[in-house]
Amino acid sequence: MRRNYIKLFCIILTSIIVLGCNDYDITPVEYDENAKEKISEEPIAPNINPEWNLVPIRNIGQNADGVFVYKDNKYNQLFERTTGWNGGDGVLTTELPGGNIFWSFNDSFYGRVNPENRSRYSSNFPRNNIMIQKNGGETPADLVWLADYISTDPDSERYFQARTHIRHPWASLSEEQIQNGEIDSDYLYWAGDATVINKEGTNKLQVLWGGVDKDMNRVSTCLATYNLSGSMPSDYYSGLNIPDYVPHTGDYMNLETVDHDFMPGNSTYGSTILEGVEDDNHIYLYTSTSQGPNPSDKLDQKVVLVARTQTRDLSSKWEYYIRNLSGQFGWQDDYPTADEMMRSNILLNNASCEMPWIFHDGGTYYLVAQAGFSALNMKIYRSDTPYGPFRDEKVLFSLPKTIDKIGYQYWNALYMVNLHTGLSREGELVFSTNTDAPDFFDNFNAPGSADYYRPYFYRVYNWKSVYRDE
Repeated sequence: MRRNYIKLFCIILTSIIVLGCNDYDITPVEYDENAKEKISEEPIAPNINPEWNLVPIRNIGQNADGVFVYKDNKYNQLFERTTGWNGGDGVLTTELPGGNIFWSFNDSFYGRVNPENRSRYSSNFPRNNIMIQKNGGETPADLVWLADYISTDPDSERYFQARTHIRHPWASLSEEQIQNGEIDSDYLYWAGDATVINKEGTNKLQVLWGGVDKDMNRVSTCLATYNLSGSMPSDYYSGLNIPDYVPHTGDYMNLETVDHDFMPGNSTYGSTILEGVEDDNHIYLYTSTSQGPNPSDKLDQKVVLVARTQTRDLSSKWEYYIRNLSGQFGWQDDYPTADEMMRSNILLNNASCEMPWIFHDGGTYYLVAQAGFSALNMKIYRSDTPYGPFRDEKVLFSLPKTIDKIGYQYWNALYMVNLHTGLSREGELVFSTNTDAPDFFDNFNAPGSADYYRPYFYRVYNWKSVYRDE
């Protein structure tokens, strides 16, 4: 009996010691002789370049001792701006030929911010806008904001305020009102994902824009095509308090065609996109849609759906991956009904997540997504195909409960946790997050108000080790 007490004491003492270690200890694992598989040692923390300004944060994911999570202060500071764009959600990126990166934003703030206390003032609210990150550069001068500015006169009350990039055709404001700086609020576009297409040796960027009404109901989908030939003027600056501001005069990123009637109705397919790998000449288009309250936990349960194009062109015919009444999946031409959607979740066991991102690595397709709206946990799944079923659900990592800002430091709504594969340096996963203010008017005048409605960035290294025991 005494020997059992001593054994129990040793187990408790060992547990206390382990729990007391910091999150990045790399102490070798002691083997269990009865274990079916043995792990040679704990994963080793990555070698981080100090210039990247990454700060380790505690990971409390499912295999927390193997996945290393960092707050990306370099990119956080890159988006702490005081002139021009100073906030926005959406925050999607697409790699472009030549090393540039395309960024799109939804509702944004343009104008001025007090640099001392980060209070936002003299800003307006364009509903969408775009930016180019030149050659993957990571300085403020590498961010080229392709905005239609109302005024660049420092004495103007609309100094570096901007107009909405692409307007919805049902919006009711007149051209005169738009030129005066008013912003549409009845119908507008928010950004979907984008892809690059090469037609007869010319690169084009195709972007899906989702039309919504004033109540945030999806009403249409627009396909916009941008020119990627030519070069961006090297002396183009915006929002940096630089007096020699030069407007965008090149052909690069000019909007060539806009199909406002590309897909009518409430379709959200294409919220995220994956181009087929190797000989797979499809583009896969994903969405997550509500299936109503879950009676067990009262959460908004989502199903993840996928469609695909017939060719590497978004304008080619789409087909939808749907489960029939016999339980078999297949591709169909007709847009699915609500009942068909509800039974066609590509997550195994009818799992749920928010805003799925799919990527390919080492012959496996991975899906990463927020566990639910405002959830701190990020989930990861894997599959042998881009259309699932996605299985082996794990908690990849958990976002911290607070953000670095002046004033109130907790998330309000934590949403649009997006993956940015083009920002990865060494194969790590790069995420941006968004949070809104408790009240819309909290975005103005108060210290720290300019750090609502803007992205915060995180990098996740050694992410594959979440499956190291399998």
